[in-house]
Amino acid sequence: MSDGPHKSLPLRPHWRTYAQRAAIAAYAADDVREALTFALKRDILQAPLRTIRDIMGSDTLFPSIRIEKLEALRSRHPGSAPAQLAIDCAVAAAGRGLSGDAGTYVAVSMALEDTGRSAMRSIEEHYQREAHPRSSRYVRERQQAARQQFDCGALAREILSSDRPPQRRSVNLPVRKDVDDGPPL
Repeated sequence: MSDGPHKSLPLRPHWRTYAQRAAIAAYAADDVREALTFALKRDILQAPLRTIRDIMGSDTLFPSIRIEKLEALRSRHPGSAPAQLAIDCAVAAAGRGLSGDAGTYVAVSMALEDTGRSAMRSIEEHYQREAHPRSSRYVRERQQAARQQFDCGALAREILSSDRPPQRRSVNLPVRKDVDDGPPL
């Protein structure tokens, strides 16, 4: 007997947890959205957000100098896809003339949106290959519902609210251990 397609999903463990919650009807829609928030936070916190914020907030008047600094930052994070995506989004925001906190906010929001869309597409494709068509359709519907309830801008504001973004390891998905923590009746 299989443990489910989420076990063989070629994504990080936090995305597998999200896929599992999306696939199992015992998890409420709020639980799926909570797992989506957790997975996105875990990914975006791999990016050098403090450095991006410093570059976006620098006193330079020319967006081209800001873009050069951001592109130089790319070489210091060669293996991290979320870091590369956040840097690319910051370059795009700087290219549109945005800077400071507003530019950082737009960059992080765009990175969260792109990360979520990419992971959801990967999960949906994996379930179409590995699961029954009814299961893959159910996962797609649950992901769409979670995505419609989710606000990337609010998560970006939360992450950027303090001077120092939270540590990646400090972000945990709440564990439910009691009988009262189960799904609503």
